[in-house]
Amino acid sequence: FELNYDNRYGGFGSSPKFPKPHDYMFLLNYYYRTNNDNALKMAEKSLINMRLGGLYDQIGFGFHRYSTDSKWLAPHFEKMLYDQAMLVHAYLDAYLMTDDVKYKDVVVEIIDYVLRDMTSVEGGFYSAEDADSQGEEGLFYVWKTEDIREVLDEDESAFIIDILNIKENGNWKEGFRDHTNIPHRTSSWEEIDKKYGVLLDESKNLYESIRVKLFNNRERRVHPQKDDKILTDWNGLMISAIARA
Repeated sequence: FELNYDNRYGGFGSSPKFPKPHDYMFLLNYYYRTNNDNALKMAEKSLINMRLGGLYDQIGFGFHRYSTDSKWLAPHFEKMLYDQAMLVHAYLDAYLMTDDVKYKDVVVEIIDYVLRDMTSVEGGFYSAEDADSQGEEGLFYVWKTEDIREVLDEDESAFIIDILNIKENGNWKEGFRDHTNIPHRTSSWEEIDKKYGVLLDESKNLYESIRVKLFNNRERRVHPQKDDKILTDWNGLMISAIARA
C-alpha cells in the first residue's frame, strides 16, 4: 500500500482511480490492531479527498464509479449500488477510528441518496444509474456559471461558485468546450469558515441551503436511466451497510 500510495491526492496508483473501499477498510482495521499511524493517514486522506472531489455528487450525494484522473475530479458518472454500500462501511470504519463527524456525515448522505433514488416501492434496491442522459455522459451532473446564476441570487451564486470551484470557461478537460463544471471542493469547512470570517459551521449551513436549491433545480433535468434490476447479493451489501450505520 505504501509503495502505491498517492501522497498528493490520496488513493493508490495514478489514473483511473477506483474508490476501492475494501482497501481503506483494511487499512483502518490494520491501524486499530497495530497503531500504525501511516495506515490511518493513507485511509483518511483518501476518504477525505474522494468526498471533496468530483467523484462524489456534491449536489445530490452518492459516489460515481471511478475517477478518470488522479485527483478525483473527473469521474465516469455511473453510480453503482455496491459502491455506495461498501463506501458506507469504509466511512463508518473511519468514523469509529477517529470519532470525526465528517465521516458520519458522508454515511448519512450516501444512505439518503440510496433511499431517495435507488429504492423500489417494494423496498428493494436498484443496481445502478447510468452515466449518460440525452446521449451525453455527465450532462445531468455538470453546471455552467449561468445555470447557477439563474437559480440563485447574487450573493448565493458568488459563494457557491467559489466553494465548488466553478469557472466561467469550465473546470475540467471535457468541459472547456462547452464551459461546463464538475462541482468539487478543495477546502475543508474549517478553512472556508476562516476564509469568510464566520462562526464554526456557518458556511456549511449556508452551503446546505444553497445545495438544496440547486438539487431541486437539477431534478427538472432529464435523468440518467436507472438499472432497476434488484440483485440479492448487492441488496445484501446495502442492507448490511444501512443496518450497521
